[in-house]
Amino acid sequence: MRKTKIIATLGPAVASHEAIRDLIEAGMDVARLNFSHGDYDSHRQFAEWVRQAAAEQNKPVAVLQDIQGPRIRVGTFDGGAIPLEPGDEVMLRPGEARGTPSEVFIENLQAARLEEGSRVLMSDGLIAVQIVEWDGEVARAECIEGGVLHDHKGVAFPGSIVDIPAVSEKDVADLAFGRTLGVDYVAASFVSSAFDVRRVKNLVPGTPVIAKVESVVGYENLDEILQVADGAMVARGDLGVELSFEAVPRAQHEILHRSNAKAKISITATEMLESMNHSTRPTRAEVSDVAAAVLDGSDAVMLSSETAVGRYPARAVQAMARICVEAEASPEYGRGPEIHFLEDRARFASATAQACVDAAENLELRAIVAFTESGSTARLISKYRPHSDIFAYTPHEGTFRRMALYSGVTALRFASVDSTDKMIAHAEQNLLELGIVEPGDGVVMAAGIPPNQAATTNLMKLHSIGSSA
Repeated sequence: MRKTKIIATLGPAVASHEAIRDLIEAGMDVARLNFSHGDYDSHRQFAEWVRQAAAEQNKPVAVLQDIQGPRIRVGTFDGGAIPLEPGDEVMLRPGEARGTPSEVFIENLQAARLEEGSRVLMSDGLIAVQIVEWDGEVARAECIEGGVLHDHKGVAFPGSIVDIPAVSEKDVADLAFGRTLGVDYVAASFVSSAFDVRRVKNLVPGTPVIAKVESVVGYENLDEILQVADGAMVARGDLGVELSFEAVPRAQHEILHRSNAKAKISITATEMLESMNHSTRPTRAEVSDVAAAVLDGSDAVMLSSETAVGRYPARAVQAMARICVEAEASPEYGRGPEIHFLEDRARFASATAQACVDAAENLELRAIVAFTESGSTARLISKYRPHSDIFAYTPHEGTFRRMALYSGVTALRFASVDSTDKMIAHAEQNLLELGIVEPGDGVVMAAGIPPNQAATTNLMKLHSIGSSA
């Protein structure tokens, strides 16, 4: 069974119930709604298709709302683009007006704390200018790396502080709309501090928030961000603009390992199978990249344009799934040296999870069974990275869907019962019916006494299938 989960971005390439069904059959665990694109009607339709197709296949599929955040862009140009050559002088002005080769308008430019020598990157970092003069509002700059600058391309200020709220008015409206859809996760873009994450969490109480690490400031403040966020995403596109390209692999490694050590969800994203926008198979370098993310401990790997606008969305998911399974077969896959006792608000649950994993490893048992109200028990067992498969039972539909993002976890439903013995009996019968275990097999079970209460996991049971004891 594949342990690493797959996030697939939805877009025009999969704009039908049948296409969404194909993605789920191919292995999509989480559907990403990118609120940098599309309108509310299309996002609502995608969410409905995901819920319908997941119900048809009786599979948990989470919906992830990815908000745009404080993205800064250039304005427009006659003909849609301008050429910039090294040595060209260009004036940078605030606003979104129509520019020329000698004058470029940038929204929120005045929010950047620039100085002489500061660099400004445009068009995903392909074009770079250096500030020669700056009066706090308008800058005179020299082009140092040229190219063709198109309308509305993104702008970054590496090494400079930008005084702009992490949550825009658009984001506030989008988050309110996302709540009407019942999204399972929110990905917060361009967060730079714990304060930014708290702002998002206050707008979506009860919904887990994933912090997208895509700026140098966010990377530097990762530890404080992880104190508040429910997970971190290595957003390599924008992070690779602010960092040098050769620094991105090391940053990815550190973000994944530090997230795992804090028992938080870890995601690797951007250009993972980019060639499959147009090709039926990935490049060997892309295969190695995905495998490296899996071996680095990523809970999930993400497809962006490959499934949103690519020609072969279902094939891209299938390819990703095959790569993950192969990487997980490596002896290098498993608990990293940074994973000792996972500090968590539910410390008894963390200790029970660790004991379950250690017992399963020592006894070479194939299955760990968890009974969970909020999903935290399954998440903690997952973060200890057992070789055993994890089967997590919950009576709550929201928890059932959220566990789709937990590495190695198969989410299953069951009705609330009033005793731990009844829970165990239900799981035993269900696992036998599914063909996962056979009479006489040993499993480890984690539960709480009393049952049906969150954050009470305090029981580990070694159970022989078919035994009444």
